[in-house]
Amino acid sequence: MAKQVINLGSAPNGAGGDDRRSAWLKAIANFDELYNWIATGFQKGNILGAVSQAGGVPTGALLQRGSNSNGEFIRLADGTQVCWGVITVPKQALNTAAAGRAVMPVAFATAPRVLATALGSIGASGNQAGIGEQAYNGIWWSATTNTVYADSWSYRFATTSDIQYQYIAIGRWF
Repeated sequence: MAKQVINLGSAPNGAGGDDRRSAWLKAIANFDELYNWIATGFQKGNILGAVSQAGGVPTGALLQRGSNSNGEFIRLADGTQVCWGVITVPKQALNTAAAGRAVMPVAFATAPRVLATALGSIGASGNQAGIGEQAYNGIWWSATTNTVYADSWSYRFATTSDIQYQYIAIGRWF
């Protein structure tokens, strides 16, 4: 139903406008439409669930959160997607390349931006010296729609253990 506009008539006395009963019927119809929309619009039951879209217009829930063996993700109805997980760069001898690869938990529509940081605990990521050595050597991050890449070249130090990083990828799912 379209918004029902109350005709106020001509100033100063409202000549030609809606009478009080007609005006209130239009106001009540407008409020009924608003309350019905609120009752069936986004609410606790459909804020979290599967997000979807048709032609760029959201049709599902507002927020979707999930995980699998590759990591975790959040999708928003506006098309924003955030994925996170762990990627391992193997140890490397001096003057050699090392390549870490991680498949993301869900794919992006286009290549996302990637941020990463070394996991700091010795049990999870090798020794702290190894993290510093790899950072000093240089590590280059990139991504496709479904894979994160961490490439390193050991021009200064060899690394004696695998080094794990936690990545966050931010982009769009549609």
